Amino acid sequence: MVPDLWTATQSQRFLGLEVGCRMTVVRLPNRELVLISPLPLKSGDRARLDALGTVKHLIAPNRFHHLYFGAAQALYPHAQAWGVEGLAQKRPDLRFDGVLDEPGNFAGALHYLPFSGLGSIMLQGIQLANETVFWHQLSQTLILTDLAFNFDETFPFTSRLAAQVLGSYQTLRPTRLEKWGSFDKEAVARSMRQVLHWEFDRVIPGHGSIVEHDAKAQLRAGFEWFLGRSLAVETSLATSRPA
Repeated sequence: MVPDLWTATQSQRFLGLEVGCRMTVVRLPNRELVLISPLPLKSGDRARLDALGTVKHLIAPNRFHHLYFGAAQALYPHAQAWGVEGLAQKRPDLRFDGVLDEPGNFAGALHYLPFSGLGSIMLQGIQLANETVFWHQLSQTLILTDLAFNFDETFPFTSRLAAQVLGSYQTLRPTRLEKWGSFDKEAVARSMRQVLHWEFDRVIPGHGSIVEHDAKAQLRAGFEWFLGRSLAVETSLATSRPA
């Protein structure tokens, strides 16, 4: 990977399909670690993390990625727990110390932006993701969760077939489930314009393969498909405040 940025993946099934799941670990300049979408950690995993720095922040980055959050809190009870709008109501059994409900950053190194308007068709009906997008400035990496996917030939045949039907095979973009489940396309366009102000060449999605090069152009094209129109970047920059 790159300095101060690591990922870990595990098998994950959704609607009977293998989609995988990824945790991203960011080390801040003060050697504090940020765990985005924590996965189950074994003793060896914890030892490796502790060798990298001190786990200080646990982040559930949208309303869907919270399955292993309680286990991570049990391992790191002194870490600050961050959620998104609506997650505390969905998971009242979890402790959240803060909500990522406006733009900000961790130690000036990991910037974040709440992404508005994105919904998806789920088994329970249409659900808003309330996702937070992260930008690791040093490595020019964008960290996503369910905002866009990139399923490729490394996935099983059934997963590849479903991705082709849903429009997310070998391309960095949301699926038709998000396209049909997002009613406020203007809010999506405003948020994506803010994301595109960041300089990044790599994108780490929560599901699918990492895009190592030319990811910004691919993400722009993916959301132009999603919106059905061009995404001209506005002149105003996304603001950031210290977390």
